[in-house]
Amino acid sequence: MFDIEFDLSGEKDGLAQLGEVMGQAAIPFEGGGVFSNGDRVIAHFLFKNGEAAWAAAEAANIRVVAMQRPLIRKLKQGTPGQLGAIARALSDADVRILTQYSDHYNQLILICVDFEKADTATCEWAVE
Repeated sequence: MFDIEFDLSGEKDGLAQLGEVMGQAAIPFEGGGVFSNGDRVIAHFLFKNGEAAWAAAEAANIRVVAMQRPLIRKLKQGTPGQLGAIARALSDADVRILTQYSDHYNQLILICVDFEKADTATCEWAVE
């Protein structure tokens, strides 16, 4: 899996364009979301074939910011405090979380500064 960050700023139909481009290229989204801060609109989406998604977006002049390996974890559903616990484990390991969202399987998707340290610190929540 790959997380791709897109800059959709300045385009009122940026998400529509991205969705249409991926649909035309037969590239499914596996999870993600769109986040805004003022005029800045950033999207993070999960793809099985990151290279194909990147190429399709670039061919359509959609700005690709980065492609990263996501940390995929499963919280213990129904157990309060799970998000806090995993975030604390990462903080205690001196790992900064850049982005967090969920995929279509209710798994936690984390983009972290140091993947290896993050992976080790959160092995308790590893997806089997």
